[in-house]
Order: sequence, then C-alpha cells, then structure tokens
Amino acid sequence: MKHRIALPALLLALTLSLAALAGCGAGAPASGGASDPAQAPAVTPDPGSAAPAQDTAPAGQEAWPVPATGIEFAPIENFAPAGVVRAMADSRSGAGSAAGYYDIYGQEDGSALLTFVDYATNQWVVLCSQPNCAHNSEACPAWYSYGNALRVYPIGDKLAVLQGGAPYARDWLGDRGLAKVDVMNADGSGRQTVFTFPASCWVSTLPHYHMARDEENLYFVILETTESGDRQAILCAADIQSGQVFALCGLPEDETHLVGGTDNALVLEYTPGINQSLDTAPADTQVVKLDLATRTLTPLASYPFGTALVTCDSEMLYLLDSTAVQSINLVDGSTAARLPVTLPEGCSSIQRLEGVYDGRLVAVTWTDGSVTQSGTLCSFAIDPTSGARTDLPYCYEDGAGGAQPCLPLAEAGDKLLCQVGTTNIQVTVAGAPEGQGQGSQSRSQYALVPKADFWAGTADMTPLPLS
Repeated sequence: MKHRIALPALLLALTLSLAALAGCGAGAPASGGASDPAQAPAVTPDPGSAAPAQDTAPAGQEAWPVPATGIEFAPIENFAPAGVVRAMADSRSGAGSAAGYYDIYGQEDGSALLTFVDYATNQWVVLCSQPNCAHNSEACPAWYSYGNALRVYPIGDKLAVLQGGAPYARDWLGDRGLAKVDVMNADGSGRQTVFTFPASCWVSTLPHYHMARDEENLYFVILETTESGDRQAILCAADIQSGQVFALCGLPEDETHLVGGTDNALVLEYTPGINQSLDTAPADTQVVKLDLATRTLTPLASYPFGTALVTCDSEMLYLLDSTAVQSINLVDGSTAARLPVTLPEGCSSIQRLEGVYDGRLVAVTWTDGSVTQSGTLCSFAIDPTSGARTDLPYCYEDGAGGAQPCLPLAEAGDKLLCQVGTTNIQVTVAGAPEGQGQGSQSRSQYALVPKADFWAGTADMTPLPLS
C-alpha cells in the first residue's frame, strides 16, 4: 500500500525545478536533524496491521528540540493551546468554518483572490464587500499579488492567510517571495501582516507536512536553509489573536505528517530512516501524540512502513489498510479490534485516505493499484465502527482527460461541501523574467449537497458559479 499522495490544489508549475518550488521543497531537513525520542520498539504485527505502542514506549518524552535558527520567534512561555486541534490537508488551499468555506482562486497573472462559499445562501463569492471593485489591485481586500502556495484558514472569529514564500525567485519577486502570516476579520476586512519570515524560509506544502488549527492557533511547518546550506524543519504555531509566532519543536529528518489532533494535542506520523538512504529499508512508521502545553510525546501506534494509511477525528485515530480498519482512542490509547474491510472489485490497495467526514473514512484508489491512475477510479467510504463500505459514484474529468473523485472538503450541518471539478488556466506571473514564472494552475469548483444524498449516491454535483 502506498502513502497518501497529496497534490496541492493551487500548484503553480513554474519552469524551475520542482524541488525548488516555494512551499514544495524536499520535506525533510538535511543530515544532522533531530534524533528520535519517541520511537516504539520494533513490532511484528499481522501483515498490514497496526501495533498499539502505548505499552511499548513510555509517555512523556520530550519532543525534538528547536534547532538554532535565524527566525525571531516569540517566547514559548507566551504560547497556549486552545482546545481541539484539527488538521487541514495540504492538498487543499482552504478550509471551512461554521458559516462557510474559504479558498484561493488563482488568476492568469499569478495573482489570487480569497473566495467564500456561504452555506446559508449557497453562493460562492469573492471575499470583498466593496462596491464596483475590480478585484485586481491592493485596493481590494481579497486580492493577493502572488498566489502560489497561498492558504486561507478560518480560526475562531478571524481568518489566517499563510503565504508560502518563494526563496528560489526572491530576486524578481521581492517581498512577494517572503513567507508571511496575515490576519483579518472573517469578512476579509482589517487585513494585516503580523509576521514575516526571513528570505531563507518557506512553508512546506508537500505530503511531508500538513497544517492544523485550534480555536486560536494555526499550526504549520516552516523549512529553513541555514548558513551552512542545511535544511531544517520547525513546527510552528501562530496565535491569530496576538499575531505572535512560536517555535514548538524541531522535526526529525523523516517524512512527517500532521495527521490531526485532539484536545490541546497534535497527532504526528513519521517514518525513521525514510529519507536517509534508498539502500536501507525504513523502520516502522510511528504515530505519536504531541502535548502542546508540555511539548512531550506519547506513542500511539506503529506499523510496517507503507502498509497502512492514517487519519483521525478529535477522538479516534484510524488506521486503514487493504484488509481491515482499526481504531485507537486518542485520550486513553485503548485499541479496538481490527474490523475486516473489502475493497471495490479490481482494487488491491488504497492510494489516498482523504479524511473523516460524517463519521466515515473517505478513500480513493484505482484498479491498477498504482499512483499512475491509469486504471478505473474507485472512491468509497468505510464505516470505522463496522468496516462496511459505501461506494461513491461521483467523479469529474481533469484537464488531462482522466477521472478524479468528487470529494468532501467540509461538513456544513446536514450538508457536505464537495470539490466537484477543476478548471485549468495558463499563468504568467506579473513581473517575471522571460522564461520564468510560467505554467498551469487549477481552480477548484464546489457543490453543497445534503449528506443523505451524498451517501446514497444521488447528490447533485452541479458546480456553483463564482459571483
């Protein structure tokens, strides 16, 4: 079984090397990274199963230390977690609140607009209330001059916009290429930049890391190139009310996912050795809980690398493989029995686990069993309390002529906000030198559908127009 593959919704395919894209660099620091304080002893479970780790490694171990850095973080004693932590997939550039869904809408000149799907009116609008606004300059609160690696997240009664940074193109992007944290009101007004990272930094948006939020903080990973040329990863928290940004801990030089969280804690997944050598098999993947108040780690589970996919809600951690689903309680670490699952006909593995929606695990795969997506698309949901599968018949054609699944993005009461299509545009970034800043970009399309219709396979997936 493969790891979850995350494709950024607003990936600007510039003519530079993909490894150098802002927010898309290699997701691990160079050699000399943090050690592994929480790895559970090796376990040999049944094929594809997860082994509870809470009995094999002690809780309360300190997290990876913050490395020496040129970033001026706020004093850590000023940081306080604020309730249940929820992850946002890095394949999405937006997230939902109780009122609606915020996202980024890219434009042909490389700029972007903040948009909002209003759950109450079922309308998709530019997040600007100014009459007769052309939405094409700094006079518009929804307009950003550079939209690559831009993310918008509702947190409490505010919005946080994370600008990913572009150190590879700082010579012509100028300040547009700096990683920044912006804060504004929920209607887009009152926008201000509260923190700017040095030019050596950018925000990771590849599968190596996700973002997360609680009621007051945005959690993300900043990558920094040191004076010696090494790369290091730091887990950060931005307090949206105060504008302060904190360094919580370093991260190991292994592929790390912010899986989700529970009350005042993050859930992380990493595989020791995965980025060390292609000649050496990586160790078991570890899943740990990071207490945000004490910055200590509690092991939750471990499993052989590549044999399971992991997600969680605020109470349970779920491990899904091609034969079974297992649930682990995030509070007390208790583990439920593995429940058998059956994949759609012709499918031998699960390529992507998209998250938990309405209590079900939404997954995607193809009948060829590989990430080439050359087989037949199969999307489905698994009930983690029974193992029952619900097939989802929704798909759309992508710009390359292939089929992609229509997937939930957020819950809205008795409805689901779904991505139901994309449109592709050709981009030339304003001010770019000849031969640079050119590529393609995709725009998401949305539909708000009743949950009952979605699970019954009868939902109307007609896209909303942007007004």
